Amino acid sequence: RARHLSRSNVPVLLLGETGVGKEVFAKGIHDCGSAKAAPFVAVNCGGLSRELLATELFGYAEGSFTGARRGGMMGKIEAANGGTLFLDELGEMPLDMQPHLLRVLEEGEIYRLGENTPRKVKFRLIAATNRDLRKEVTDGRFRMDLYYRVAVTSVRIPPLRERLGDIPVLSRALMEKLAAHHGVPVPQLSASEISELSSYSWPGNVRELRNILESMLLTGERPRSLMTPEAPRGIQLFDAPLATDHGMVFGGETRENRRLEEAERDAILGAIDGSHGNMALAARSLGIAKSTLYLKLKKFGLDALVERAREVHAKGH
Repeated sequence: RARHLSRSNVPVLLLGETGVGKEVFAKGIHDCGSAKAAPFVAVNCGGLSRELLATELFGYAEGSFTGARRGGMMGKIEAANGGTLFLDELGEMPLDMQPHLLRVLEEGEIYRLGENTPRKVKFRLIAATNRDLRKEVTDGRFRMDLYYRVAVTSVRIPPLRERLGDIPVLSRALMEKLAAHHGVPVPQLSASEISELSSYSWPGNVRELRNILESMLLTGERPRSLMTPEAPRGIQLFDAPLATDHGMVFGGETRENRRLEEAERDAILGAIDGSHGNMALAARSLGIAKSTLYLKLKKFGLDALVERAREVHAKGH
């Protein structure tokens, strides 16, 4: 499917639940295309304030605000020039920023914040969302003109519970990748382990599977042993029975885990914003070590948040 989509350069909108592997699919489209050697630039539109997302996407000019970098900063749209821009969680983009993205797509040019001269850009757009954008348009939270511009081709990526037959191949491929990342030999998954992995509903989709496999790799434990009360809450997953809830399959413990992770992420965002990017103050307000906060930022993909918060604070002063 990715190879077929790579033959044209029209925008693609990937639809699916959180964790189904939309960015992996987007990277596959990019890698199958003629511009596979060009940049693939990913931006998550959720979790950042409007100001931080604007600087992330469009960049800024030197002197545009107090504390701005010398020489300014290139935004992710400009960095994707000649390649692919992947906008994850597009439905989270603030409504008043959407016309600026639409203009980029229509005119093929951007303005860095603080600049009056446009910069030409040409890139392939792949966007992703777990929201129903048609409903978002109806409810006035997403622009209709932008929706029709990005949804030229829409692809639904099924949740992992609908493709359990992929578990054996997917598990082995992920384990190879994880072993290479950690610099350890690739462990062989036994038939019983594959069977265990294939019997679960995977409400967290591919991301959840990856986390379990990484835990297995680093601890040497089998899937069932990760259910013990002593295990971290994030990996107590395999005791969740298959159950249907409005067409979605969830386990009670996993639903609670998801709420806890969302609350943790929101608390980190609030602490970073409240401390204006001061990591020591943010960690103190959260009651954790600064090193732990850095790990949490990496876990939630919020590494760029600190610098952006500092820049916005400097701009306000």
